[in-house]
Amino acid sequence: MSEMMSAVVMHERGGPEVLRYEPFPKPAPAPGEVLLRVRAATVNHTDLFHRSGRFFIQKPLPHVLGMDVAGEVAALGAGVTEVAPGDRVVATFEALGRERDGAYAAFTTVPVAQLHRIPPGLSFEAAASIRLAFTTAWIGLVVNARIGAGERVVVHAASSGVGASAVQIARWKGARVIAVSEASKAERIRALGADLVLDRDDPELERHVHEATGGQGATLVVDLVGRTTLRRSIAMLARRGRVVCIGTLSGDIAEIDVMELIMKSGTILGSFDVIAPADFDRILGLFAAGTFQPVIDAVLPLSEARRAHERIEAKAAFGKIVLVPDGAA
Repeated sequence: MSEMMSAVVMHERGGPEVLRYEPFPKPAPAPGEVLLRVRAATVNHTDLFHRSGRFFIQKPLPHVLGMDVAGEVAALGAGVTEVAPGDRVVATFEALGRERDGAYAAFTTVPVAQLHRIPPGLSFEAAASIRLAFTTAWIGLVVNARIGAGERVVVHAASSGVGASAVQIARWKGARVIAVSEASKAERIRALGADLVLDRDDPELERHVHEATGGQGATLVVDLVGRTTLRRSIAMLARRGRVVCIGTLSGDIAEIDVMELIMKSGTILGSFDVIAPADFDRILGLFAAGTFQPVIDAVLPLSEARRAHERIEAKAAFGKIVLVPDGAA
């Protein structure tokens, strides 16, 4: 009989109520893999999309969600020599929680090639919070949009994990940062480096962006929202400005004013890629040095994964929600 562990399991797609904390078979590492004792897993909007059926899980149910994981090496699969039991690591494994069972569990398995050592002084919770959110923003701004010093950058959904990461990256790169979010979260967003925070519900948002940029408009708009914001993002642009699309929180299909884009010689960039290993190690080092700050809304026991999903769906979170083993929160 299989050894069992605690996990959050979904047996069907639907709302947060489908997440059940229950015994589940403990995985064993295949050759080239390690068994991780999960110390921290983060909740992403992608997890919610997988749970609801908006994104398809690429394996049969039942399924364990969780794309981000940090923990300790518990056991080695055949042929693994790069790490040892007890090593503190964080994974960059795109299949986790999607093509195979993920990190909402006491243990999970990951190919050793997808592991990175956590620098001293960086907690499991911080390391797990970095992976998907910060690397999504990094790829969008640094790799694809090639953000430069002196740019005028607008960041939508700035209180989300990716948005808060984008604010920090833009500030680090020497840009002037205009964040768009709920007015109640403005002070915390300014603390991350935003020069100005505008209310996302402002009907004259585009005009205020132009006023804040001396009538020039934004050279770069970071759009995480999609359907409800893309047209407004184009309206905010300066001539030859660009919109980088790195999320679709409000929906995938958007209507735009093509003539406005043409007249501004504007560009819309899509951004999706896997972080380069050297880039991720650099990012971990920058966090360990204090250049960037983890933005963690709450640390909850694994058994409260349903509450974490409900908090994100209610748009109440600021940054990431981290799940840890029961008794550790």
